[in-house]
Amino acid sequence: MPPRKSPTVRQKRLGAELRKLRELKGMSIEDAAEILECGKAKISRIETGVNGIRPVDLRLLLKAYDVIDPALSQALLDMAREGRARNWWNRYRDVLGGFADLAELESKAVGIHTWETVLVPGLLQTPDYMRALFRRGRIDTPKDEIENHVRARVHRQRMLFENNPPEFWAVLYAPLLSAQFGGPGVMHDQLLHLVKMAQHEHITIQVLPYTVESHRGVNGPFGVVRMPSPGMDVVRTETALSSLYLEDEEQVLLYKSAFDELRAIALGPVPSLNLIRSMTH
Repeated sequence: MPPRKSPTVRQKRLGAELRKLRELKGMSIEDAAEILECGKAKISRIETGVNGIRPVDLRLLLKAYDVIDPALSQALLDMAREGRARNWWNRYRDVLGGFADLAELESKAVGIHTWETVLVPGLLQTPDYMRALFRRGRIDTPKDEIENHVRARVHRQRMLFENNPPEFWAVLYAPLLSAQFGGPGVMHDQLLHLVKMAQHEHITIQVLPYTVESHRGVNGPFGVVRMPSPGMDVVRTETALSSLYLEDEEQVLLYKSAFDELRAIALGPVPSLNLIRSMTH
């Protein structure tokens, strides 16, 4: 018997939203099952993210739940269709691990906000910086797979330059810019790359000076993936081995607030860019 696939973040997010909409309508799982003419177990599997849902079935549920917000309806339909498509991250899922879920979320995001304390954000890394990271920084990367990891991350970065790319906003803790990660040459090229990336209108980079006495980013790096419907936003945190995702709305709001505070006390985009540029001389 083949192993059961774990639910993706997209499936779990879609299922959680459908459960919330059903409960707001005051309907039971039995009611939803009657709408789709199926068993209760199928609705349960959809709402827990174990199974995806066909767009035709999703439309029936959205109509029954009186969903009239076109942006929310389209976002949910797009997520349902993604579950039936073979996208690029599926080819790299063994390499990407938890980052495959992140790539899937990023593909539908309208905004990505990230706070980094040790490493340059993955979407802004140069290939040589990636190699240094996978060679010495990650504890789970076999040497013979490093180039596969690099290719997968470079592919993931393309999202920033496709049609209608998401707003990307990064706040970087200043010490990470001074670290000689990969050696002086690698870090010099990485800083130049940050300067180049910051020239794009939809990309903002700020630096938080190490002289700031206290801030709400002390618990480590995190990212907020903003979806077309605000109630579907997701927070990403990381461990040494994987990414963790938070979907509870109250927790997401706390992280959004923390990010807003971090960018408010960081250097502005222009002074930050000037600082990074000065470090390349």
